[in-house]
Amino acid sequence: MSNYLKSLCLLMLFAAFGCSSVQVSQDYNSKLNLTSLRTYAWHYDKQAKTGDIRIDSPLIDARIRAAIDATLIARGYRNIARDQADFHVAYQYAIRGKNQSDSVQTSIGFGFGSFGRHGGIGVSTGSDVSQYDEGLLIIDILDARDGSTLWQGKGTRQVFIHTEPERLTAQINETVHKILDQFPP
Repeated sequence: MSNYLKSLCLLMLFAAFGCSSVQVSQDYNSKLNLTSLRTYAWHYDKQAKTGDIRIDSPLIDARIRAAIDATLIARGYRNIARDQADFHVAYQYAIRGKNQSDSVQTSIGFGFGSFGRHGGIGVSTGSDVSQYDEGLLIIDILDARDGSTLWQGKGTRQVFIHTEPERLTAQINETVHKILDQFPP
């Protein structure tokens, strides 16, 4: 029984953490060569308030900035003074409600009463509809001279309002890493 429980717990951990639910995409000016960029700076010192108290948190801002810095530095980019950087980095984060529905299901049931008396047939159709919150993180790589967008990466994932700080940090790190895996194109 003990081995069964251990196996079940291990399977549940793999199911919970083994599959990534992050979806990413990118957009960029295909006429530009972005491989020559080596240094960056943050476009804004403080993140603009969105009016959404779930997002306007200095803790969320610090986690996102730290994840972007760590990912860019690990790839060989250097964070330097804003007026000397090759490019600037900015981000936007939003949480929006989404609906999800399963395909329509149909079932038929038959039943008989005692001793062959009374019987019945039942037919059922329907689908399950559920609501969830989806986080959208957009990372912009901007021209340091004029602020125009050179590259934009987007990532979405299901978010939960009541998440432990360690798990939230891991989710942000994973999302940022997957978005920046596409840069430079």
